[in-house]
Amino acid sequence: MNKYRIFKILASLPLLAVILLVIACSAQPAPVPTTSAPIAPAKAATPTSNLPPPTSQDAAWAKVVEAAKKEGLITIYGASQFAGDGGRRTIEAFSKEYGIRVDMLVAAGRQAAERIKVESKMKQPIADLVGPGLSSATELSLAGLLDSVWQDLPELQKKDIFKIDPKYTPNGDVLNMSFSLSGVLINTKQVNGQNVPKSYFDLLDPKWKGKMIISDPRAGAGGGFAWFAEMRFYKVLDDDYFRRFARQEPIIWGGSNQEQDNMVGRGEAWINPYTTSGTAGQMIIEGAPLKIIGMTEGSSVITDPISMVKGTVHPNASKLFLNWLLSKEGQNIYAKAFGIDSVRKDVDNYYDPRVKPQPEPQKYWPRTFEVAEASNRYHKEGIAESIFGKR
Repeated sequence: MNKYRIFKILASLPLLAVILLVIACSAQPAPVPTTSAPIAPAKAATPTSNLPPPTSQDAAWAKVVEAAKKEGLITIYGASQFAGDGGRRTIEAFSKEYGIRVDMLVAAGRQAAERIKVESKMKQPIADLVGPGLSSATELSLAGLLDSVWQDLPELQKKDIFKIDPKYTPNGDVLNMSFSLSGVLINTKQVNGQNVPKSYFDLLDPKWKGKMIISDPRAGAGGGFAWFAEMRFYKVLDDDYFRRFARQEPIIWGGSNQEQDNMVGRGEAWINPYTTSGTAGQMIIEGAPLKIIGMTEGSSVITDPISMVKGTVHPNASKLFLNWLLSKEGQNIYAKAFGIDSVRKDVDNYYDPRVKPQPEPQKYWPRTFEVAEASNRYHKEGIAESIFGKR
């Protein structure tokens, strides 16, 4: 059984057992030495290029690449950013180019954050990179568990080629790898014609009672919490609205956003009030009976975060992956695989019309670091629990 499958299985095991088992499995084989015939030194040639000579930065990055190949491994804890076929194609492209294996544990953002906290406390790091939701990424940043490496990445020095600031947090320990729009996800077999909601207030119609699913708004992470916190922060929906929504008896889902949207695709629920094209897009492209609906109130602009965990045992391989992912090549592969827009200006817009919320919202609310800080404050104050009940 390869380590990738082990990580997927481990997501359902108790946390301490996961860490001990992964540590036991983490021994790496020694690299196989390579040999080649000696090459005679070349004669000095007259330069024919107008390109500037290599700089000290080029030399420093070359050392990072060389050290990364020797490390030969990255472990990523991720949510929807690397799930499904799109994530597999992205990781395979990187591994093929650099010969570095990538092990992936797909887990909800809150679960990934809690694992990293425990690993840090035990001083037994397993995760090198983490791609949770923005609320969890903000929490890890404020706890000092992430490393700011953006100044070491050559691609991030090309500031004018980015559509949005690739640094999500002020100190750059959380990076934006992509962005997408939020909307209401419907099962098109069950919700169609005149029944399709146009406003969030349409979800309060009694006909939807017991037919909706939402990731737990009390959890402090996930789509349901993001919807609750963002709408509250921007004063689009108030606490009275959410009390009325709670009386609709939605399924309160405690797992990943990806599995929640899968349940809508299977018809186990008909509506999810909050998804993103980054989460549900791959399923729509693959033919699931799903559609993302833009609400008249507007849409959130969601950036997908990724960070290097402080104390990682594969720092160079992690930096190489981050730099590649934010390069033109990496963004082309990633954005195309998921049918979303890139954070770079020099990458084609792969936002598949089947994936973009329709009708396209006319108002947007950015999911900024300030919103995330406020969201964490709402969670600590237990506001969602006062509305949806104790967990």
